[in-house]
Amino acid sequence: MSAPSEAAAASLTPAQAQAKFELGIWHTLFNWPILTVAVTSGWGGPDSSDKRDWLAGQVSELFTSEPATEAEDVEVMLLQVLEDEFGTRLEDESEVAVAKDIMLLRKEIGEGNLAMVDRLQARWEARKGKEVSTGNVQVKEGNQDAEWDGDSVDEETDSEDGDVDMGEAPALVSAKPKPMPVVDEDGFTKVVGKRRK
Repeated sequence: MSAPSEAAAASLTPAQAQAKFELGIWHTLFNWPILTVAVTSGWGGPDSSDKRDWLAGQVSELFTSEPATEAEDVEVMLLQVLEDEFGTRLEDESEVAVAKDIMLLRKEIGEGNLAMVDRLQARWEARKGKEVSTGNVQVKEGNQDAEWDGDSVDEETDSEDGDVDMGEAPALVSAKPKPMPVVDEDGFTKVVGKRRK
């Protein structure tokens, strides 16, 4: 069985191997349900799809600039990009499986084995380029500001026009403490004028 692999490896130029690796990364990211939800929901803005393509390029660049890249490095990059570009924080650890798939792709392509890339591409073509099913991805919307929770407004404080009665504002406090008044022996308060500089 090793003969076909060796023949394929011999016939695959470094440029072809790199192109196949990049294609495999793209298909792996395209098949990642949480990223699909982020793209189809527009969490990355109107160019969410372009951001997915950009992420595939960044993962490829990571391996080019750092040949000793490990799965954990890929996981960190995936998590960082999802948070920075799509405003998404993962809790399902699906980035671990995606990173493992990318590492396996790299290993197989390095050995001249294109079976995984071909399977990923065939699956994508069978869907005719449509987004992958998101299956059971659960989306929890977190509150970015723990101090404010719009759902917990006490209904008694809501007025008819939707404004919230916030009560009286606290009194302003001077930044400089006022000097204590000076009272002379006759009971008169001494007036202290401002000094001119």
